[in-house]
Amino acid sequence: MCLSPLQRLFRVMSSDVHFGDTGEPDSLATVPPEHYDVLRHPRSVRVLSLLSAADDCTCTLSELTTALVEQASADASTGRLRHEIRIDLVHHHLPRLDAHGLVDWSPANADADTDADADADADADANANANANVDSDDGTATLIEEPPISPDILSLLFETGSGAEETLLDRLVHPVRLELLEYVENADETMSVDELATALATTLSVGPTDAYEATIELHHNHLPALAEIGAIEYDREAQQVAPSTSSTPVR
Repeated sequence: MCLSPLQRLFRVMSSDVHFGDTGEPDSLATVPPEHYDVLRHPRSVRVLSLLSAADDCTCTLSELTTALVEQASADASTGRLRHEIRIDLVHHHLPRLDAHGLVDWSPANADADTDADADADADADANANANANVDSDDGTATLIEEPPISPDILSLLFETGSGAEETLLDRLVHPVRLELLEYVENADETMSVDELATALATTLSVGPTDAYEATIELHHNHLPALAEIGAIEYDREAQQVAPSTSSTPVR
Protein backbone atom coordinates (compact mmCIF):
# COMPACT_ATOMS: atom_id res chain seq x y z
CA MET A 1 0.00 0.00 0.00
CA CYS A 2 1.23 3.51 -0.85
CA LEU A 3 1.43 5.53 2.36
CA SER A 4 0.83 9.27 2.38
CA PRO A 5 3.30 11.52 4.26
CA LEU A 6 0.80 11.76 7.12
CA GLN A 7 0.49 7.99 7.35
CA ARG A 8 4.29 7.64 7.29
CA LEU A 9 4.39 10.20 10.10
CA PHE A 10 1.99 8.11 12.19
CA ARG A 11 3.97 4.92 11.58
CA VAL A 12 7.26 6.51 12.69
CA MET A 13 5.70 8.14 15.75
CA SER A 14 3.96 4.99 16.92
CA SER A 15 7.12 3.66 18.55
CA ASP A 16 7.53 6.84 20.61
CA VAL A 17 4.11 7.20 22.25
CA HIS A 18 2.78 4.89 24.94
CA PHE A 19 -0.78 4.37 26.17
CA GLY A 20 -2.58 2.79 29.08
CA ASP A 21 -0.84 0.77 31.77
CA THR A 22 2.43 0.05 30.01
CA GLY A 23 4.39 1.72 32.80
CA GLU A 24 6.37 3.64 30.18
CA PRO A 25 6.40 7.43 30.03
CA ASP A 26 4.23 9.16 27.43
CA SER A 27 6.53 11.37 25.38
CA LEU A 28 3.74 13.89 24.72
CA ALA A 29 2.26 14.11 28.20
CA THR A 30 4.58 16.67 29.80
CA VAL A 31 5.35 18.89 26.83
CA PRO A 32 4.53 22.58 27.42
CA PRO A 33 1.67 23.66 25.11
CA GLU A 34 3.72 26.55 23.72
CA HIS A 35 6.18 24.06 22.22
CA TYR A 36 3.38 22.81 20.00
CA ASP A 37 2.64 26.38 18.94
CA VAL A 38 6.10 26.90 17.46
CA LEU A 39 5.81 23.64 15.52
CA ARG A 40 2.75 24.89 13.64
CA HIS A 41 4.80 27.05 11.28
CA PRO A 42 6.66 25.37 8.38
CA ARG A 43 9.65 27.71 8.58
CA SER A 44 10.18 27.03 12.28
CA VAL A 45 10.01 23.29 11.59
CA ARG A 46 12.60 23.66 8.83
CA VAL A 47 14.89 25.69 11.10
CA LEU A 48 14.73 23.01 13.80
CA SER A 49 15.39 20.30 11.24
CA LEU A 50 18.44 22.15 9.89
CA LEU A 51 19.82 22.70 13.39
CA SER A 52 19.31 19.05 14.39
CA ALA A 53 21.33 17.96 11.36
CA ALA A 54 24.14 20.51 11.80
CA ASP A 55 27.50 19.96 13.49
CA ASP A 56 27.08 20.68 17.21
CA CYS A 57 23.42 21.49 16.38
CA THR A 58 24.55 25.03 15.49
CA CYS A 59 24.15 27.20 12.38
CA THR A 60 24.91 30.81 11.63
CA LEU A 61 22.12 33.09 10.45
CA SER A 62 23.66 33.09 6.97
CA GLU A 63 23.78 29.28 6.87
CA LEU A 64 20.13 29.01 7.87
CA THR A 65 19.13 31.67 5.34
CA THR A 66 21.01 29.97 2.53
CA ALA A 67 19.52 26.56 3.33
CA LEU A 68 15.98 27.94 3.47
CA VAL A 69 16.46 29.77 0.17
CA GLU A 70 17.59 26.51 -1.41
CA GLN A 71 14.52 24.70 -0.03
CA ALA A 72 12.06 27.35 -1.18
CA SER A 73 10.04 26.89 -4.34
CA ALA A 74 9.20 30.49 -5.18
CA ASP A 75 9.28 32.79 -8.18
CA ALA A 76 10.85 35.65 -6.27
CA SER A 77 14.41 36.63 -7.15
CA THR A 78 17.03 34.99 -4.99
CA GLY A 79 18.14 38.30 -3.48
CA ARG A 80 14.67 39.42 -2.47
CA LEU A 81 13.75 35.96 -1.21
CA ARG A 82 16.93 35.81 0.85
CA HIS A 83 16.20 39.22 2.34
CA GLU A 84 12.62 38.21 3.26
CA ILE A 85 13.74 34.96 4.87
CA ARG A 86 16.55 36.64 6.80
CA ILE A 87 14.21 39.31 8.18
CA ASP A 88 11.66 36.64 9.11
CA LEU A 89 14.28 34.59 10.96
CA VAL A 90 15.71 37.55 12.88
CA HIS A 91 12.43 39.15 13.91
CA HIS A 92 10.12 36.16 14.25
CA HIS A 93 11.24 32.53 14.23
CA LEU A 94 14.60 32.58 16.02
CA PRO A 95 13.50 34.86 18.89
CA ARG A 96 10.35 32.78 19.35
CA LEU A 97 12.25 29.48 19.36
CA ASP A 98 14.67 31.01 21.87
CA ALA A 99 11.83 32.27 24.09
CA HIS A 100 10.36 28.77 24.24
CA GLY A 101 13.70 27.23 25.22
CA LEU A 102 14.19 25.15 22.09
CA VAL A 103 16.99 27.22 20.57
CA ASP A 104 19.74 29.46 21.90
CA TRP A 105 19.72 32.44 19.53
CA SER A 106 22.67 34.83 19.73
CA PRO A 107 21.88 37.71 17.35
CA ALA A 108 25.31 39.42 17.35
CA ASN A 109 25.03 42.03 14.57
CA ALA A 110 22.10 40.36 12.82
CA ASP A 111 19.76 43.33 13.23
CA ALA A 112 22.33 45.69 11.81
CA ASP A 113 22.91 43.35 8.90
CA THR A 114 19.23 43.10 8.06
CA ASP A 115 18.89 46.90 8.19
CA ALA A 116 21.80 47.16 5.78
CA ASP A 117 20.19 44.57 3.54
CA ALA A 118 17.02 46.65 3.37
CA ASP A 119 18.99 49.48 1.74
CA ALA A 120 20.15 47.09 -0.96
CA ASP A 121 16.69 45.83 -1.92
CA ALA A 122 16.70 47.60 -5.26
CA ASP A 123 19.52 45.40 -6.46
CA ALA A 124 18.46 41.81 -5.81
CA ASP A 125 21.53 40.15 -7.26
CA ALA A 126 23.92 42.38 -5.33
CA ASN A 127 21.89 41.73 -2.20
CA ALA A 128 22.19 37.98 -2.71
CA ASN A 129 25.95 38.16 -3.18
CA ALA A 130 26.43 40.42 -0.16
CA ASN A 131 24.34 38.21 2.07
CA ALA A 132 26.09 35.05 0.87
CA ASN A 133 29.39 36.49 2.05
CA VAL A 134 28.30 37.60 5.53
CA ASP A 135 30.76 36.00 7.94
CA SER A 136 29.88 33.77 10.85
CA ASP A 137 29.56 36.57 13.42
CA ASP A 138 26.16 37.55 11.98
CA GLY A 139 24.48 35.52 14.70
CA THR A 140 24.27 31.86 15.62
CA ALA A 141 21.46 29.53 16.59
CA THR A 142 21.94 26.31 18.57
CA LEU A 143 19.37 23.61 19.22
CA ILE A 144 19.33 23.14 23.01
CA GLU A 145 16.22 20.99 23.52
CA GLU A 146 14.68 18.31 21.35
CA PRO A 147 11.20 19.33 20.16
CA PRO A 148 8.27 17.10 21.26
CA ILE A 149 8.03 15.79 17.70
CA SER A 150 11.01 15.31 15.44
CA PRO A 151 11.11 18.19 12.92
CA ASP A 152 12.50 15.71 10.39
CA ILE A 153 9.33 13.65 10.77
CA LEU A 154 7.13 16.72 10.46
CA SER A 155 9.06 17.66 7.33
CA LEU A 156 7.52 14.61 5.68
CA LEU A 157 4.35 16.69 5.46
CA PHE A 158 6.10 19.10 3.10
CA GLU A 159 6.59 16.33 0.54
CA THR A 160 2.94 16.56 -0.51
CA GLY A 161 3.61 19.55 -2.73
CA SER A 162 0.09 20.76 -1.96
CA GLY A 163 1.18 24.18 -0.73
CA ALA A 164 -0.94 23.57 2.38
CA GLU A 165 1.88 22.91 4.85
CA GLU A 166 0.68 25.55 7.30
CA THR A 167 -2.84 24.09 7.33
CA LEU A 168 -1.47 20.58 7.87
CA LEU A 169 0.65 21.64 10.81
CA ASP A 170 -2.12 23.77 12.31
CA ARG A 171 -4.59 20.89 12.26
CA LEU A 172 -2.15 18.16 13.26
CA VAL A 173 0.31 19.58 15.79
CA HIS A 174 -1.82 19.43 18.93
CA PRO A 175 -1.21 17.13 21.93
CA VAL A 176 -4.73 15.66 21.96
CA ARG A 177 -4.88 15.15 18.19
CA LEU A 178 -1.48 13.49 18.04
CA GLU A 179 -2.47 10.97 20.72
CA LEU A 180 -5.86 10.41 19.08
CA LEU A 181 -4.17 9.67 15.79
CA GLU A 182 -1.80 7.22 17.40
CA TYR A 183 -4.70 5.51 19.14
CA VAL A 184 -6.76 5.22 15.94
CA GLU A 185 -3.74 4.05 13.97
CA ASN A 186 -2.85 1.39 16.54
CA ALA A 187 -6.47 0.18 16.75
CA ASP A 188 -6.43 -0.32 12.97
CA GLU A 189 -10.21 -0.65 12.83
CA THR A 190 -13.38 1.42 12.76
CA MET A 191 -14.61 2.58 16.17
CA SER A 192 -17.47 4.72 17.40
CA VAL A 193 -17.02 8.27 18.64
CA ASP A 194 -18.24 7.08 22.04
CA GLU A 195 -15.49 4.45 22.17
CA LEU A 196 -12.90 7.01 21.19
CA ALA A 197 -14.24 9.47 23.78
CA THR A 198 -13.96 6.83 26.49
CA ALA A 199 -10.36 6.17 25.46
CA LEU A 200 -9.59 9.88 25.48
CA ALA A 201 -11.05 10.28 28.96
CA THR A 202 -9.61 7.15 30.57
CA THR A 203 -6.60 5.92 28.59
CA LEU A 204 -4.84 8.81 26.92
CA SER A 205 -2.69 11.16 28.95
CA VAL A 206 -4.04 14.45 27.59
CA GLY A 207 -7.47 15.96 27.13
CA PRO A 208 -10.64 15.90 29.26
CA THR A 209 -11.12 13.14 31.84
CA ASP A 210 -14.91 13.13 31.50
CA ALA A 211 -16.31 11.02 28.65
CA TYR A 212 -19.15 13.45 27.90
CA GLU A 213 -16.77 16.40 27.66
CA ALA A 214 -14.45 14.29 25.51
CA THR A 215 -17.32 13.50 23.14
CA ILE A 216 -18.12 17.20 22.74
CA GLU A 217 -14.47 18.04 22.05
CA LEU A 218 -14.13 15.24 19.53
CA HIS A 219 -17.33 16.10 17.67
CA HIS A 220 -16.86 19.87 17.50
CA ASN A 221 -13.10 20.22 17.42
CA HIS A 222 -10.60 17.42 16.95
CA LEU A 223 -12.33 14.99 14.57
CA PRO A 224 -13.43 17.63 12.02
CA ALA A 225 -9.92 19.13 12.02
CA LEU A 226 -8.25 15.76 11.44
CA ALA A 227 -10.79 14.74 8.82
CA GLU A 228 -10.21 18.02 6.98
CA ILE A 229 -6.59 17.10 6.26
CA GLY A 230 -7.38 13.47 5.50
CA ALA A 231 -5.69 12.16 8.63
CA ILE A 232 -8.71 10.05 9.61
CA GLU A 233 -11.97 8.83 8.09
CA TYR A 234 -14.84 10.40 10.02
CA ASP A 235 -18.50 9.64 9.30
CA ARG A 236 -20.45 12.33 11.15
CA GLU A 237 -23.84 10.73 10.61
CA ALA A 238 -22.81 7.23 11.65
CA GLN A 239 -20.47 8.62 14.37
CA GLN A 240 -17.68 6.30 13.21
CA VAL A 241 -13.93 6.92 13.07
CA ALA A 242 -11.33 4.88 11.18
CA PRO A 243 -7.69 5.20 10.08
CA SER A 244 -7.26 7.17 6.90
CA THR A 245 -7.16 5.28 3.62
CA SER A 246 -6.34 8.41 1.63
CA SER A 247 -3.04 8.56 -0.23
CA THR A 248 -3.15 12.36 -0.20
CA PRO A 249 -3.46 14.14 3.15
CA VAL A 250 -5.18 17.33 2.00
CA ARG A 251 -8.08 17.20 -0.39
